Amino acid sequence: MRRVDRRGCPCPAAWLGKVQNALPDYQEFLRRAAEFERLGLNSMARRGGFSAFAPEALARKSGKAEFPAIWGKQKEAIAAMSCRKCVYCEGAINAPRAAHVEHFKPQALFPSLAYEWTNYFLGCPGCNGAKSDKWPKQGGYPRPDKGDPTRYFVFAEDGTVKAKRPRSSAERMLEDFDLYRKWLSDERKQNIQAMLKQLEDAVWVLERGHEELARRLVRTLLGNITSPERSYSVALTQCFWRAWERACPGVKV
Repeated sequence: MRRVDRRGCPCPAAWLGKVQNALPDYQEFLRRAAEFERLGLNSMARRGGFSAFAPEALARKSGKAEFPAIWGKQKEAIAAMSCRKCVYCEGAINAPRAAHVEHFKPQALFPSLAYEWTNYFLGCPGCNGAKSDKWPKQGGYPRPDKGDPTRYFVFAEDGTVKAKRPRSSAERMLEDFDLYRKWLSDERKQNIQAMLKQLEDAVWVLERGHEELARRLVRTLLGNITSPERSYSVALTQCFWRAWERACPGVKV
C-alpha cells in the first residue's frame, strides 16, 4: 500500500454543482442514501446494493439504474495524489484507460460517499477488479491516506507480502485486493533484487575503506527508492533497511 497525501489533491470548487447536475434529484438521492445506510451493513437488502434498493434515485443508462460516473473526468487530479501509482499495490499506471477512480468505501454499500472526494483513490485494474464492491462484515481496511503502511505490512525480498498481524484489517486487504497475486509479487521481486544489488555494491565499496563514497552511493539509492515517483517504494524501503542492518549493523547512512 502506498501512503498518499491529499493536500495536493483538493476537491474541485465546482464539484458539488457537478454532482447535483448529474443526479435526477440530489436531495432525494441523499434522503434515500441515508435510509439505505440505516440498514444493517450485513443485511440482505444492504448487501444487495443501493441501485436495487433505490433505482429511482439514480440515473438510467441502457435501462439500468446507475451512479453517474462523473468522477472519471477527474482522473488526472486524483492520479496526482499518488504520482500515477495504484495506491494499493504501488504499481505504475501508464495509461488513463488503465487508471480506475476507486471508491475506498464502495458506492453500492455506502451511496452517501459515492461523490465524496475523500473517498476516491487511484487504483489499477488488478486491485480494483479484485476489490470490486467488497467491504468486510466488521471493521474495514487500512486507508492509504492515514498512517504509515509499514505499520501493517511486511515485504519479503522474494516480492511476497504478509500482514504484521494475522486476522487483521491488513490481512483482509491483502486477500480482498488480491495483493498476493503472482505477477505482482514477481514484479516487486525484480525491483527489490535490483535495489539489493546496488546496495551490495555500495557495501563492497564501504568494506574496502571508501567510506565517504559508499555513503554517497547509499544515500543516492535511498533517495531513489523513497521518492514519491518510485513504484513499490514501501516494499523497497523496508527491504533496504533490513539488508543494511544485516550488512552494516550500527552504521549510520
